[in-house]
Amino acid sequence: MADGGWESQFGSHFGLNKEYVGSSSQAAGAQSLAPSIGGDSAVSTGNHSRSSFGEGPFGLSQQTTGSVPDQDLEPDSDAASDADSGYSEAALSTASLRSSIFDYEEEYGRSYHAFRAGKYMLPNDEGEQERMDIHYHSLRLVLGNRHFFAPLEYPMSVIDIGTGTGIWAMDVADDYPNSQVIGIDLSPIQPTAVPPNLEFQVMDADEPWDFGQRFDLVHTRLMNGFSIKSWPFFYEQAYEALQPGGWVENQEFDLTFACDDGTLPPDAACSRWVDLWNIGIEKFGLVGRCLPEKMADQMRNAGFINVQIVPRKMAIGTWPRDPDLRQSGLFALVGMLEGLSGLSQRVFTKALGWSVEEMELLLMDVRRELKNRRIHTYFPIYVVYGQKPPLTR
Repeated sequence: MADGGWESQFGSHFGLNKEYVGSSSQAAGAQSLAPSIGGDSAVSTGNHSRSSFGEGPFGLSQQTTGSVPDQDLEPDSDAASDADSGYSEAALSTASLRSSIFDYEEEYGRSYHAFRAGKYMLPNDEGEQERMDIHYHSLRLVLGNRHFFAPLEYPMSVIDIGTGTGIWAMDVADDYPNSQVIGIDLSPIQPTAVPPNLEFQVMDADEPWDFGQRFDLVHTRLMNGFSIKSWPFFYEQAYEALQPGGWVENQEFDLTFACDDGTLPPDAACSRWVDLWNIGIEKFGLVGRCLPEKMADQMRNAGFINVQIVPRKMAIGTWPRDPDLRQSGLFALVGMLEGLSGLSQRVFTKALGWSVEEMELLLMDVRRELKNRRIHTYFPIYVVYGQKPPLTR
């Protein structure tokens, strides 16, 4: 489906007008938050925007109301009136249009990957793939349609670690047709009709890689807290897989509901859920919080130079004034509402010992808060990237 058709269908589906979900090419205001890059299309989804959208998850913390510095995320004064503080159900529903073609482990009606079974805590079924694609498009808008921030003019060899539905890898392969792109994941859920310069492989990134020094860019997006158990090990493997002068880049959530203006109550169900989620995910040997300074230090310890951190904010809901960030916030909100059960199920039932019924009661309160347009929350996003030293003459 062409971009215009997808945007039009999505806008109609959620009861939004064309202006509200139109092209993300508006430059005013958004560029100071997430600058665009030449050569990327305004929507940059090519033929890969299924009826679903984004790529991956969030962040948590003991600081459930923290903030990201150096970026203004300004609420729209018209976003919520006294008479209308919520969203209609019709505006927030999605339906998967794709059927499953794989058999996986099943728990409580959700399917999970079979390769290295039990390692990844989130489902891999149609509902979860839809959530990943929704969040991909939310983050795409937050980052100003940039595939990466590393100063690469034309990478010739790229690997996407934890590729999920493969949408980032497909977009990069389309926009850099002379490049060779590889996407790896624990689940073979990627489409088979892909650009000729792209291949997908089933692989566990927590085990030794075997690629040799071949890549210009090693990329992750939304892997923190969900898959990578050891960032130091990851950076060691990335360093070995990169050509001299190549770059590693992580685009990650901090799984916490941040709020800059005090509209999130101190006893919020959102804060309770995210704190419990972090406790649970740690029992699986993972960390939900994204600590960018620590990641930068781990990059340097592995030998990388020119390490940079780029902070961004992903609004949850349509409260931002900026049109691109408002559209991003809608995607993030819908992804959360549709994905909460999948994000929570194994963490709450296996790690925390909750029943599904207890979990769903908490999630009802979380969803109610997320749909309150007077609450201005966001996910902190951090892009951390560094360079393998070039060869010296």
